[in-house]
Amino acid sequence: MDLREIKGKIGSVKNISELTSALETFSALKMRKTQKRFLDSKSFAQNMANMLKRLEKALREKKSIYLEERPLKKILVCVVASDRGFCGSFNSSILKFADRSLKEIRNQGEVEIMPIGKKAISHYKKENPLYSFSGIGDYWKFSETKEISDFLIKAFLEDKYQKIYLFYTHFFSSFSQKASLIQLFPLTQETIANFLKEEDKKENKEQDYLLEPSPETILNQIIPTLIEYLVYQFILSANTSEHSARMLAMRSASDNARGLLGELKLVYNKARQEQITSEVCEISSTKEAMG
Repeated sequence: MDLREIKGKIGSVKNISELTSALETFSALKMRKTQKRFLDSKSFAQNMANMLKRLEKALREKKSIYLEERPLKKILVCVVASDRGFCGSFNSSILKFADRSLKEIRNQGEVEIMPIGKKAISHYKKENPLYSFSGIGDYWKFSETKEISDFLIKAFLEDKYQKIYLFYTHFFSSFSQKASLIQLFPLTQETIANFLKEEDKKENKEQDYLLEPSPETILNQIIPTLIEYLVYQFILSANTSEHSARMLAMRSASDNARGLLGELKLVYNKARQEQITSEVCEISSTKEAMG
């Protein structure tokens, strides 16, 4: 390998290192923003879930259309992935988890898949999905996910689907994310309990409340709002996980590029030294021949 070739490779690796470092910084900023919005919105969902917990008797008796178990004909499965790549195993993890779980879900009834995110749309294109959503990678506002939650609520109310599941990546920390499955419809007490604060769980006191105008009316008004915020939270969680995965992937790529750059510089210096030695030897030989 001549010096010009080595120098060209060093320049290419430098460019890659600068690009991956910039993507790492950009992803870190996005992760912090989405994480903040995710955490800010979580308190509302938890408070809403806590309110429903206080209606425990009405929930147990399933006094709401959103809690009704219906004869199962069609199931809608929503899978949230990213619009862009360069995020390590983020997409493969959620898509593999969804594919494994789908085998069991298909035993319950006919399944339709609604991919959310370009990577999910591409993965499930053979399924010919009737509905899909993309452009959700940078969703930070509640209004930007409302279209999805409104569609799901309407589809369940119209009895188009009797069960609706959502696959997404749950964000725990910048180093820990987990592919997760949640049943959105019919809404279960387990789903509600997941959003109660730890101290609320410990209190576990059962009380009766006088409800007006009726438990059904109250639940039918509260639950759609809860679903809207749950969908918002799940997508924010997936987005935060995506940016975190991309940040770590780009950090790893930058570290690898720096390591390769160091190796190439050693090769370059060695080749340069050999070239200089060769030139000195040639000069000495020429001088001796001329003398």
